[in-house]
Amino acid sequence: MRKTTNTSESGVVRVTLSHQSIRLLDSLAERGLWGRNRAEVAGRFIDEALQKFVDAPRLQLEKTKLPKAR
Repeated sequence: MRKTTNTSESGVVRVTLSHQSIRLLDSLAERGLWGRNRAEVAGRFIDEALQKFVDAPRLQLEKTKLPKAR
């Protein structure tokens, strides 16, 4: 199956990972199911995790008032 062209805008984010994580990303990239290289695989996992977070947020943000300075 051919990969469709990504029509959305993208940006670059630099992350630091353990050697074990990098090896896992490389191993997944070798299979070619999630991307052709470690950056594509990592990007896909990050996109998926963010989508799940947005779909079912587990973080409740509340606006709080700061105490007045004395």
